[in-house]
Amino acid sequence: MRYRVLGALELWDGGRWISLGPAKWRMLLAVLLCHANRTVPTERLMDELWGEEGRPQSAGKLLQTYVSRLRQTLGDESGEVLITDKQGYKAHGYRLAVEAAEFDAHRFEQLVEEGRRGLDRGAPEAAAERLREALGLWRGVPFQDVPPTPAVEAEATRLEECRLEAVDARIEADLRCGRHASVLGELEALTVEHPFREDLRGRQMLALYRSGRQADALAAYRDLRGALADELGVEPTPALQRLHQRILTADESLMPPERAAEGVAAGAGSGTPAAPPRAARTPRGPRQLPPASPAFTGRHGEIAVIRTLIEEHDSSGAAAADGGDGGAGGRPVVIAAIDGTGGVGKSSLVIHAAHQLADRFPDGQLYVDLHGATAGLTALDPGEVLGRFLRALGVDGSSVPSSTDEASAQFRSLAAGRRLLVILDNAASVEQVRPLLPAGPGCSALVTSREMLTTLEGATHLHLDVLPRDQAVALLERIVGAERVRAEPEEAEAITRLCGGLPLALRIAGARLAARPGRPLRTLVTKLTDVRGRLDELSFGDLAVRTSFQVSYDGFREGRRSDDLDAARAFRLLGALPGPDVSLPVATALLGLSESRTESALERLVDAQLLESPDSIRYHMHDLLRLFASERAEQEDSEAERSAAVARGLSCYLATAQQAVTLLDPLRPRPEHAVDGAVVPLGDSAAADAWLKAELRNLLAAVAYAVERPEPVARLGVRLAQSLQWFLYPRAHAQDLQSVNELAIQAARRLGDLESEAWLLDHLAGAHWLQRAYDDVRECLESALEIWRELGHHQGELRTLCNLADALCELGLHEEAIVVQKRQLTLARETGDPAAEVIGLGNLGRAHRGLGHPEEALTCFRESLEGARRTGNIHHQGFALYEMGITYMEQGKFPEGRTHLDQALPVWKRPGTYESWRGHTWSGLFPACMTLQIGPGPR
Repeated sequence: MRYRVLGALELWDGGRWISLGPAKWRMLLAVLLCHANRTVPTERLMDELWGEEGRPQSAGKLLQTYVSRLRQTLGDESGEVLITDKQGYKAHGYRLAVEAAEFDAHRFEQLVEEGRRGLDRGAPEAAAERLREALGLWRGVPFQDVPPTPAVEAEATRLEECRLEAVDARIEADLRCGRHASVLGELEALTVEHPFREDLRGRQMLALYRSGRQADALAAYRDLRGALADELGVEPTPALQRLHQRILTADESLMPPERAAEGVAAGAGSGTPAAPPRAARTPRGPRQLPPASPAFTGRHGEIAVIRTLIEEHDSSGAAAADGGDGGAGGRPVVIAAIDGTGGVGKSSLVIHAAHQLADRFPDGQLYVDLHGATAGLTALDPGEVLGRFLRALGVDGSSVPSSTDEASAQFRSLAAGRRLLVILDNAASVEQVRPLLPAGPGCSALVTSREMLTTLEGATHLHLDVLPRDQAVALLERIVGAERVRAEPEEAEAITRLCGGLPLALRIAGARLAARPGRPLRTLVTKLTDVRGRLDELSFGDLAVRTSFQVSYDGFREGRRSDDLDAARAFRLLGALPGPDVSLPVATALLGLSESRTESALERLVDAQLLESPDSIRYHMHDLLRLFASERAEQEDSEAERSAAVARGLSCYLATAQQAVTLLDPLRPRPEHAVDGAVVPLGDSAAADAWLKAELRNLLAAVAYAVERPEPVARLGVRLAQSLQWFLYPRAHAQDLQSVNELAIQAARRLGDLESEAWLLDHLAGAHWLQRAYDDVRECLESALEIWRELGHHQGELRTLCNLADALCELGLHEEAIVVQKRQLTLARETGDPAAEVIGLGNLGRAHRGLGHPEEALTCFRESLEGARRTGNIHHQGFALYEMGITYMEQGKFPEGRTHLDQALPVWKRPGTYESWRGHTWSGLFPACMTLQIGPGPR
């Protein structure tokens, strides 16, 4: 098992990274990882999960349940990874066994230590490599999605400090390697974020000085000194004062060793002073870069990739020249092509990176906005752009060829002997970009576009996603000021969430707040929470999220290709379908098209960055794009068409969900509803289980959406909620089960659907059962019984009587439970329902065991087991074997108990069975194994 905490808490399940569901599970795993390979006492764990004052009376049992569920998730039913440390038979604490290579925080600290050792032994290049690898493990704030506990907060703070120290060490390694120009932008951001860290300020001063910016280096010192005096009343450390003095006197020894050596060689014996570093030379070419945004935040990984591409290209050129092969004329031009949806910050990224790299291109930096996605403007013709470039490079306007091909050839000729950086921003297509690329080995090009330019030869492609939470908050802080964000941290995070991490939306939100410095952040949160008005709020001055999206969408409405109109319609209708993502089969049902035609339309939207496709059959839409799509649907599609499309999608969910739960448990009686719609074919129980797991978030969202709508959509939501019971309850998804049933009950009452209401009340009781709220269980079941008897519905009454008897047992009312259960058995035999009789006998046995009548209990369990075998009910075979094993254990008959529990274990390995019972069965085996001094049977 592998774990990641440098960002959201995630586990590797063998094929992908997954998140844990309930918050308490995440908290438990996080605390155990904070103390990896060390025992955490149970008392400490309960304090971490609930605090000293908020701990419920059942905290000990709940902790055992969470441990059991966590072991199931880890595939560790035997407790070899999540180890129980016992004092006698009682758990004293828990210890998570973790190898360093399995845990990103441990791996991070290993790599940092290797980097430090590299610096100590004078190997800065190797050190920089190790430190970059370490920092590349970070995905955001540590334990980002884990509710705070004392241990988690302390560990997150420690890891953040370690990260900052690693960044500082990596910058030191880069400076020793002579990469002073490439770290300047990063140092500028770090010194703003950490204004009193003198180590960072010292590295900034050194990098500025080595880049030929002595005055800026001295100004950086003055700024720090003033801040220290004003805020803390102290002077900079002696080491920083000495560095300031050396910069003031232009100490040559501060230059990198190779640069200092070049200076000595150039001036030796000639009386001529050495040439200054390249960065200090007078510029010879055009400098067209727009100003970098002062609010630019994050994107360290992308900038590092761009910088590494160009640095490695330069290094290979130097090596080729040293090797005597005539230079680097055969090397290709570096091309970095950055794609991403509108407003994600592609232009800001390349402009920021270009400023960092500008000193590597002394012959000029050319910039053009190609208007490939600019509202109201046509994409620039390559010939027009070439005319601009040639004139910037000194060609007389009258000498610029009118032919695009000739102008492109002349541009390549001029660029061949120069070091030029070309920025082609906002490109429309590969055809627009190709003529504008330089050909010289000293040249590089940075290209941005909404669509991925996959056919651009030799390009390295970078896809830009939205900002992670910490970087999004940092961007907002830069625009509105740190004090306002720190005063309302929860509101700041809410704004970044409502903006979906989209930099354009965050810039607009920040601009609105900056224009009203006295207005609290919560005011904007309230406005953005209104989904119908959110896009209106995300407009300020000449910036608007809606306009940015409109450009991409309008390209499809114009119908340049045969599938463009399909793509436009798909975009609109996907905005109406609830759920975080959609599979190809469900989208096919939604659109009412063939699967191939649907896939073609969706892939066109992916190409235009209006959809994301993490794999070949699932598609995801950004929240703000979904709002825009919903707007377009309301304006362009009739209410009838929208409702029919959504009903097709929900019918597909319902039909497939009914098929899936039947495959998982074919013998269980449940309501089946005829559905007029497409169904995703599922071959067996494993496929059914996989489909339900993959679609669960969508199914829950579909219920929440549908039950609020009128007929017939509301009825689809009610029936879908009923189907989800048979997946959610066996997997102990208590909160989800409670939520969908409470929503669906209200809808069933509104529809006057008594039968569905009774089923849903029974299912809601199951949700309360999982949370040990047995009084609520009883209330729901008694309400359901009234409806079943009013309807004369024997099957429903049988099920609810069984559940009521179980609840009475948990409340300690065993005699009352026996009365109820005997009533159920009588009804089951009268109506000829052997499956209900099997369940009833098991419940009756538990009631007898609760009264201290083990022999009567064993008789019931044996009869239940025989009936389950006759009817082929594998679940209740497992239950009967488990109950017999526990009854024998309580009598001290450990060999018999172990035999029955061993026989129960294989049942819970089958798809669709009650997974939590595997953990219960393992727990039941421990007393027998301890007493008999043997290991449990086969897993």
